[in-house]
Amino acid sequence: MPLYEYFCRKCGTKFERLRPMSRSDEPAACPTGHEGAERVLSIFAAFKSSEEGTMTAVGGGGGCGACSGGHCACSRY
Repeated sequence: MPLYEYFCRKCGTKFERLRPMSRSDEPAACPTGHEGAERVLSIFAAFKSSEEGTMTAVGGGGGCGACSGGHCACSRY
């Protein structure tokens, strides 16, 4: 069963729920009990370390979301 992230606008809580794909877009109740939290886009980045100790992104090459003008904010890690 996939793990989805949700955001409650009433209290500002971001939380996760394990749900079947068929229910992924249904609103969820937040941990504090507010109804109607909406699913948000989950973003992650994967990196690998070379023998020289440098970190490089693995996969799609879509950047980390903070990248602009060819300078990646994640490259310092």
